[in-house]
Amino acid sequence: MRPSSRDEFAIAIICALTLEAEAVEGLFDETYDRLSAFYKKQPGDDNAYFNGRIGSHNVVLCLMPRIGKGHAASVAASLKISYRRIQVALVVGICGGAPYSPTKEEIFLGDVIISDAVIEYDFGRQYRFGFMRKAGVKDTLGRPNREIQSLLAGLQPQQSRRDFQAKMIQHLGLIQAAQPCWRQPSSADDVLYEASYQHKHYGSGSPPLCSCLDDTCDEVCQEALDASCMLLGCAQNQIHRRRDCLENSSPTIQIGTIASADTVMKSGEYRDQLIKSEGIIGFEMEGAGVWNNISCVIIKGVCDYADSHKNKAWQAYAAATGAATAKAFLEYWDPTWDPNVREGANEFYIPLDLTGVPAIEEFIGREEELSCLWKYLQPTNARKQKVAVLHGLGGIGKTQLAIHFARKHKDDFTAIFWLSGKDRSTLVSSLSSCLPRIQHLPADTQVANEEEAEQRARQVLLWLADPENTRWLIIFDNTDQYSPVQGHNDSKYDVYEFLPKADHGSIIITSRLQEITELGKPFPVQRLSHEDATRLLLNCSGFSLKDNLQKEAEQDIVDLAGQLDGLSLAIVIAGAFMRQTGTNAKEYMELYRTSWSDLQSQSGPTRHYQQGNLIQTWMVTYKEIQKCDPTAAELLLLLAFFDNRDIWYELLQSGLNCSKLPPWFKMVVSNKLVFKAKAKVLVGFSLVETKQQSGSYALHPVVQDWCHHVADYNDLTSHLHELALMSVGYMVPGSNVRGYAEIQQRLLPHANYLNSKERDHLQNDTVDICNALGRIGYLYSIQGKLKDAEKMYQRALAGFEKVLGPDHISTLDTVNNLGLPYVIQGKLKEAEEMLQRALTGNEKVLDPDHTSTLFTVNNLGFLYSVQGKLKDAKKMYQRALAGFEKVLGPDHISTLETVHNLGVLYSNQGKLKDAEKMYQRALAGYEKVIGPDHTSTLFTVNNLGFLYLNQGKPKDAEEMLQRALTGIEGALGPDHTTTLITVHNLGTLYSNQGKLKDAEKMYQRALAGYEKVLGPDHITTLHTVHDLGDLYLSQGKLKDAEEMLQRALAGYKKTWPSLFQSGQIERRRGDASASPSKGYWVLTIRKLVRPLTICCLLILFMLIKIYRVARALSPWLHRTYS
Repeated sequence: MRPSSRDEFAIAIICALTLEAEAVEGLFDETYDRLSAFYKKQPGDDNAYFNGRIGSHNVVLCLMPRIGKGHAASVAASLKISYRRIQVALVVGICGGAPYSPTKEEIFLGDVIISDAVIEYDFGRQYRFGFMRKAGVKDTLGRPNREIQSLLAGLQPQQSRRDFQAKMIQHLGLIQAAQPCWRQPSSADDVLYEASYQHKHYGSGSPPLCSCLDDTCDEVCQEALDASCMLLGCAQNQIHRRRDCLENSSPTIQIGTIASADTVMKSGEYRDQLIKSEGIIGFEMEGAGVWNNISCVIIKGVCDYADSHKNKAWQAYAAATGAATAKAFLEYWDPTWDPNVREGANEFYIPLDLTGVPAIEEFIGREEELSCLWKYLQPTNARKQKVAVLHGLGGIGKTQLAIHFARKHKDDFTAIFWLSGKDRSTLVSSLSSCLPRIQHLPADTQVANEEEAEQRARQVLLWLADPENTRWLIIFDNTDQYSPVQGHNDSKYDVYEFLPKADHGSIIITSRLQEITELGKPFPVQRLSHEDATRLLLNCSGFSLKDNLQKEAEQDIVDLAGQLDGLSLAIVIAGAFMRQTGTNAKEYMELYRTSWSDLQSQSGPTRHYQQGNLIQTWMVTYKEIQKCDPTAAELLLLLAFFDNRDIWYELLQSGLNCSKLPPWFKMVVSNKLVFKAKAKVLVGFSLVETKQQSGSYALHPVVQDWCHHVADYNDLTSHLHELALMSVGYMVPGSNVRGYAEIQQRLLPHANYLNSKERDHLQNDTVDICNALGRIGYLYSIQGKLKDAEKMYQRALAGFEKVLGPDHISTLDTVNNLGLPYVIQGKLKEAEEMLQRALTGNEKVLDPDHTSTLFTVNNLGFLYSVQGKLKDAKKMYQRALAGFEKVLGPDHISTLETVHNLGVLYSNQGKLKDAEKMYQRALAGYEKVIGPDHTSTLFTVNNLGFLYLNQGKPKDAEEMLQRALTGIEGALGPDHTTTLITVHNLGTLYSNQGKLKDAEKMYQRALAGYEKVLGPDHITTLHTVHDLGDLYLSQGKLKDAEEMLQRALAGYKKTWPSLFQSGQIERRRGDASASPSKGYWVLTIRKLVRPLTICCLLILFMLIKIYRVARALSPWLHRTYS
């Protein structure tokens, strides 16, 4: 953030050349101003300024109009006019270097010298016989101030010097990467000649009347001065030292005495005299002029050897190394004087007092929040009062964030006061107690009464409002009783009353209330990141990942941190309990899930959190909600019985379809505005979060656990669970509803959550509850979660039989619905028992053409088809179709589903033309009634694609299957069984086309999905294993093929043991020739002639014998939907 005035700059960098200034500016981390456009200058100041930031320092760069000590002194004097707070100046640029340091270390071009003392070698007296330099010149200008001396001394040891040089090289790399002009020149240009050898003409090639040839003087002609050594032909035998290679030639830093003068050193002999007598390491022309005006450090890169053989090739590189060293130097510079503290501010300085402040030893994470707070609150901002409101869930870490901010920036503010905002009287007491700490204000330590406390608090506020006292920070912590309007509740108050009435200073307010954000800029405090939460848990529990924890134990820590979901209080309490009791993370997780209330009761409040443990921390808020809005409190507990991540109004509104509902529930969900008003109360207390994109609400999982504790304590658990169950159940849409797939996907997490709690919480059997259970069973069935569907249907069936009797239509509908998951799971005996019971009951109670009867007839057709009883299946399907066409019409979705199923049957019978006719009719009807993207439409598209595959139409097949995959995957997800079926079908297509790699990819994806959803021994999984083995055989991967086929055979034996009875095999063997997959049989038999292991041959032989039978037992065999 750009400083507001010139008074906030404490460091100046002075450069004599444009090249030097460009190098320095190139290393600015941030540029604030150029040529005083923003900061301006004082009248009489002619300097050119560039303002910016290097590291943590605000820096003003000053470019001299000319070189020399005199100009440097003038620039330094003008600098102090406009920038009165400058404490140190760095003179940065290029210079001539001594070839060797006093300790005989070689100095090369590009190395950097730093001054610890300066002499003026042109300082002395002029006599008739010549100039005599004054003796003792090393003390002419003295040494730097003590702060600079201490830092330079600290940089002298070898390790410190190495670290210093490493920082310099890092910064050098940055500027070189940005602009190639700063790169190191060729080593051929780094040449040191003998000190006595002059750079001049020595005979041939010299111009006429050249003064270089006059042996009576040392004059050198201008042409020679302008020429390079190569052009001039300087003698190679006069070279004293040459740097032959630039490898491993990183610049080094030398600290020592620098010679400063108004003349350029061009004599190697005079140079060596000064080096010998004074220990000089460099020669420059500006430092002495600055030194007399401002505390100064000279930092310059060596561009020549201070002799007549000067070479401009190294100037840019030397300027870059000098600038990089200056930046590295500033990383070490930490002045005792703070430029951000204005003159006269000392009278307002109050040290930070942490008495009564619940500070922790090690604060973890939240770097971004701290950075945003500092960016907003830092006292260098524009002069106005800044109020930051940290709001969020109780226990999320607001107080500790404010404490750490105060501790981190205690030197950036003149005073920091920590105030408790628990209630008005506590806040007045906190303010009153600050008075004794304020300098120059008499105050007694004891307060006689409340009136006196009020007076003392007002005195503190007046002190904070002083126009000269602008750099303070006050923190109002735990301000949860805020009310801008005075009401009947005496515990509430308006904290705005206690904000200093002046437009300056920085304020932090922490609160659970969102409403209080109207007082300032809101900073919502979110949960810790998972990484930081894990670190905090490790820190609080005393465990360490370095303590050779096993991977399982490490994972337990990570899982527990995930369960607590970044809630700082919950993590600290868990860690303390684990440390104090020796409980590991796995044990704590088990206690948390099974004995939440008892565990939290055993976990007392920590010293750092004054609102109590998890049970206590939200109870005050909850009771406050109960007082102001009892129905909102009821709603909070109900929301905890849904999945906590996505709860929306229509979900709860669907519960109105039930009969016996509590009055408060009817009132809240009957009107959306009423619901939103109640939710607003909960959001206002930070117990519920809003999700803007979806328009829904969410609860922190630990708050959800706390709500369950409260509900259980008040005997509300069963009641609320039933309300949530009925809301979710009655929200489940049928497949004829547009957009049903998206709604079902959104409902699935809620169904899963309720399913996990059903055994513990569901106690009553009512018609509404049984209906809800049946609907959730339907949801699971459509989503391919067959075991969960079976569980829900069985629970609903038991309830209906109990409440309505075994022959009630609702009971029989549930019996019918339960039959389908049985069929798909291969429980054919149970399926037939259920469907026959449903059909018998429906025909007895209802008309033979009643839709419920016809649904059961259709499902029986599906069962018979799976059993291979194709004639019986056709009879059932035709009866269902005739009935649906009569009762519902030819284009009703139920009619079309039966048409579709007949297509599947004809396909299994090998009647491909009849199957195609049925599929085409179903597809046209679906597209007309429910649209081209409905899943039922896409199921038919898939089956039609597979039919085309069997008809030898690969192009049409691929078009259909790709369309089906795209639509079904988008609607139901990548792991839904129907998605996987289409994936498998594409694998078969690619295999037939010879695209074996693509086929393998599809089969492997389908197999992984089936294993995850259906399990490794499901018949559909085994079919995919079989097909993958056959593919491996085609690819010549005999070992992989054998492994897959052996697995398939073992699975078939395990899943269908009856098929391996010799009688069944013999009876069904003759049907092979009639198989609709005859081409597959021929392909498989041909492959037997390949050289295989005997084991693989036996496996293939047995698989061929059971192939027709095993495949006939599942509708998934031909990868079709019914």
